Amino acid sequence: MTSPFTGGEVRLCEEPRTLTYRKEEYTYIHRNYQCVDTGIFFTDTELDTANIEQVHAQYREKYGIPSPTEIAQTRKMYGLSATKMAQVLGLGVNQYRLYEAGEMPSEAIGKMLKSIQTPVVFYGYVENARKQMPQADYAKLFQKVQQRIIDEMKQMTSFSQFSDMFYLSQGAFQ
Repeated sequence: MTSPFTGGEVRLCEEPRTLTYRKEEYTYIHRNYQCVDTGIFFTDTELDTANIEQVHAQYREKYGIPSPTEIAQTRKMYGLSATKMAQVLGLGVNQYRLYEAGEMPSEAIGKMLKSIQTPVVFYGYVENARKQMPQADYAKLFQKVQQRIIDEMKQMTSFSQFSDMFYLSQGAFQ
């Protein structure tokens, strides 16, 4: 990186800063460049993105909102396209795609996206959307979710975990 002001040397600087995001303050390590010749501080798109991502990560952690990668992984775990996932969840397709691309969902939508990582929870959404999809699509998705529930039950290590999961999954096997 060279200085956009003089073409000379720059140095990377870091300092703690506070940013207000959604009416809350978050402290992060702000990174910027300083032109050695002029002393002027500046950033580029890459640093700006990295700076705001620190704040987004803190917000996501605080409110239990999955990352864009986790959102996409959940959809892929169930073998769905973004269009089908949006349909099952009752979201607009474009809005759902924005969440996978990094748009920050509301707290409520974020918690819903986190909760559907649990197959027994996602099953409820599938059942609610049953009449909105062709029977063949529903049957395929039902089977996928049912298998995920069974796989999770097999991984339970205590009776308490198993009984909790068994109780929650009763609707999935009716």
